[in-house]
Amino acid sequence: MRLDDLTVEVRDKSLARRGLIRPEELSLDMEERFNNVGVWKTTLAAEHPLADILRTPGAGLIITGPGDVLLSGPVVKSEHTATPEDPGGSVVFEGVSDSVVLADMLAYPDPTNADGATQTLSHDVRHGPVETVMHAYVAANIGPLAPIQRRKTNLTLGPDLGRGPVVTKSARFPVLGQLLAELAALGDLGFRVVQRGGVLVFETRAIADRSDVIRLDVLNGTLSGQRVEVSPPGATRAIVAGQGELTSRQFLQVDTAASVAAEDEWGRRIERFVDQRNTDKPEELQQAGTQVMEEEGYTTIGAQVVPVDDSAMRLGVDWSLGDRVSVVAGGAELKSTATGVALKVGADGFRVGALLGDPTGFDRDAALSKRVTDTESRVSHLERSGEGGPRIASRSVVITPAAVASHVIWQAPRACSIVAVRGYRAGGLGATINAKAGGVDVLDLDLSLAVADSWLSSAPTGGASLEPGDSLAVAVRAVVGTPSAITIQVDYQEA
Repeated sequence: MRLDDLTVEVRDKSLARRGLIRPEELSLDMEERFNNVGVWKTTLAAEHPLADILRTPGAGLIITGPGDVLLSGPVVKSEHTATPEDPGGSVVFEGVSDSVVLADMLAYPDPTNADGATQTLSHDVRHGPVETVMHAYVAANIGPLAPIQRRKTNLTLGPDLGRGPVVTKSARFPVLGQLLAELAALGDLGFRVVQRGGVLVFETRAIADRSDVIRLDVLNGTLSGQRVEVSPPGATRAIVAGQGELTSRQFLQVDTAASVAAEDEWGRRIERFVDQRNTDKPEELQQAGTQVMEEEGYTTIGAQVVPVDDSAMRLGVDWSLGDRVSVVAGGAELKSTATGVALKVGADGFRVGALLGDPTGFDRDAALSKRVTDTESRVSHLERSGEGGPRIASRSVVITPAAVASHVIWQAPRACSIVAVRGYRAGGLGATINAKAGGVDVLDLDLSLAVADSWLSSAPTGGASLEPGDSLAVAVRAVVGTPSAITIQVDYQEA
């Protein structure tokens, strides 16, 4: 993918295209994630004719690549900054993909009733091929069949080809996107909401296995860089519990050929308890266990790759988000799904990268947090520029699934001192974290994330610092329960 393959248009609340951001004035960061909510950020001069349109609630971008729309979605934040050197200032716009509607809405037990407080059915139970069931839940909750109060304006449904195995699924107030992600895992399907013409379309597609023809390797000239991580499966046996109590409760053990093979390969039997007390249907218990195996029951391959622009295997042309491809690392050929595409356009040029494996569970907050993974962000956008003070910046990473481990996230190009370590825990019962500067703990005592869904912080007492070339690492020291994600942020100040 090249810069001249890219088109960035501004739309208004009615989805009408209002103008094009020219390549020479384009500053863009975009990350689209497979079966999840993507994010984007762009900066315009305050006097730019499209800036006022983007400031209007409901406005957004349509980002088109060489063969299709990469991402479309609304603005969620705008920030105007000005300095004596640039009194007119600029506006930074941040947004999400249109799939955010799937994170905003729940799947009601009785979707024909728009009042969540007066639901008279226990569950919305649907049966059929995976793709058909997915379309049915969307149509009933936010699509053409939903009550007018819950119906998403201008949302239509793409073709339903009835792909995937026949399943039975029960819904009682889950996040709609999470429900769809669970179903998609059973049928090797992808889904998203994207603008086409003047409407939003809920689309599903089959995962294409291109691993025999797309072989990414630094040595064969298809990659300019790569980083590959191989780790054990998250679970190899799922113990699914249905309804009943104690010895009268329904239980089902689920494994797959892939999970058993990974168990033998790593010499670890990894068991997962799955609570499904909401159903007594054997097929739904089986589906719940199969979902865990599809998501975690295999050797995990995570890779960050930078494709070469002029290779014969072009990202966005020959392979794209959701495709299964091969990547060569250390002489071994590994197969994984393209779960993320990131691109950056700015004064320093055009860069594009892809993430293979390591999918994030469908969650708007997790997707928004992923935006700052391995990127530098200012703690204060005003950053005391008028005072001439030193710049405070941060490095952050989202660890999902949360597990005890250490991660190197940055190499310091200049000397700097650590100001604070911050953490945010999603789900679970507790966790402790720390950071390491040059191999030494930043905090004398690990920071306890005792409160879920809240930022907690601690400042070093010993003057932790990094010298040029030192590595900054973060560590999860302990986990209680099963947090879905832990975000660790380290604030630093350049010397």
